[in-house]
Amino acid sequence: MTTAPVSSRLSEAHGEISERPILINSGYRSPQLNKKIGGVAGSNHLTGCAVDIRVVDMEQLIRYATILLDYADESKQYFDELLIERNRYGAIWLHFAVRPFSNRRRVCFINA
Repeated sequence: MTTAPVSSRLSEAHGEISERPILINSGYRSPQLNKKIGGVAGSNHLTGCAVDIRVVDMEQLIRYATILLDYADESKQYFDELLIERNRYGAIWLHFAVRPFSNRRRVCFINA
């Protein structure tokens, strides 16, 4: 799966389900930035294979997670991670990663 079809599908679906904005909070990270913000050593962000999508509420997050999962199933494409993350301040975001190979289809909730 490439990120272009995913971003295209999200864009189409966004108009269908919400007038609220989607904010891409994080994409590629340098090793220095990743370390500074507490990212894991093998983060998909280090290779530009991950994106964090900030949303306004849990409903919007779940809708986008559903869209991405449905797209992966319909297109028979794999992804590495779909993570619902929350930090200590209560901010929530959707982390989505697609690698060129060895995708694990890992789905989980993480308190960061």
